[in-house]
Amino acid sequence: MDPDAVLKAAFVGMGKAVAEFSVTLLHYVSDLEPRDREFSEELLMRELRVSRVKAGWLIDRATDLTSRPGVLKAMVEGRVDEGKALMIIDLLRVLSAAHAAVAEEALLAHAEKNSYSTTRQYAVRFIHRLDPKAAERRFTEKRKARMVEKINLDDGMALIRLMMTAHDAAMVYDHVNRIARSLPKDDRTLDQKRSDVARDLLLGHDTPAPQGQTMVYLTMPITSAFGMTNDPAILGGYGPIPARIGRDIAAGGIWKRILTDPMTGMAEEISHVYRPSPQQRELIAARYPTCMAIGCNQPAHRCDLDHCCPFDGTNTTLNNLRPKCRRHHRMKTHSNWKCTNQPDGTHTWTTPNGKTEDVHPVPIAEPAPF
Repeated sequence: MDPDAVLKAAFVGMGKAVAEFSVTLLHYVSDLEPRDREFSEELLMRELRVSRVKAGWLIDRATDLTSRPGVLKAMVEGRVDEGKALMIIDLLRVLSAAHAAVAEEALLAHAEKNSYSTTRQYAVRFIHRLDPKAAERRFTEKRKARMVEKINLDDGMALIRLMMTAHDAAMVYDHVNRIARSLPKDDRTLDQKRSDVARDLLLGHDTPAPQGQTMVYLTMPITSAFGMTNDPAILGGYGPIPARIGRDIAAGGIWKRILTDPMTGMAEEISHVYRPSPQQRELIAARYPTCMAIGCNQPAHRCDLDHCCPFDGTNTTLNNLRPKCRRHHRMKTHSNWKCTNQPDGTHTWTTPNGKTEDVHPVPIAEPAPF
């Protein structure tokens, strides 16, 4: 039997098992006497030998999954996995019943053929268009959950977790990253330098100031920037954010114009040069905001610009250049993985065993309605 098919069948089996367990668990809890349901976690602790926190999480997950029978059915059929199912259910919460029904069908169809991250970006944009006010309600609600948390780890280590708006997080990370990259070369990795810089900043210690301004990249239609429409803005390295939030960010920023093809929404071609110019790099990053490997979300500004077809003196062009993170650049160059570019911007990968997978570019504007 095809090893890939065996692996996929096992993966699908996990989703089906989770769905069936969730239904069984909800029946178990609902069969309890009303006065005992409050303490159902304690029963699960004894029967399943799990913590109370895990028991509560299992019940919450089962409640979420069974609340959307269509999503649950898709899990049982192997069309979506647990992660996609829970993500879709979470994003549907702010919609009316009628809008949620429309969105659920569209998101499940997309999720069946795409990765988690691609589906999430599509889902957020779909919901923004379907009900812009719902996106703002969701942002307002989620913003209330911002916090700082300390999680103890083994071997004398701990994790500090910050929850804040995506724009604030992008600004914070860029600031820490710029300082870390400006430090002299030593025996520390870049991740270690970032950790040390963040520690120094939080403790108020002196740390070298980075050159230049902290930057984030935001893409939005001019009609949305001027308040004529509520199409979502795209925050670089994150994805869609509500139009109102995008306008607030853009108000204090530096604006650049990118022309898009009205039929596809894709950024247009620019000049042909041997080494990509800064303008060309920016345009490529706008058209392909992340590494073009399957399921990779490394932002384009932290990727190499790879000549998919080897450089021949004339092909340093938008049609031939694609961002690839260092790992996937090496994979294309030094392994049996191969890639080709299609005329519509799609990047086609061929696995070592000869199977193909397309990675599609994400339009930064909505195609014209004709």
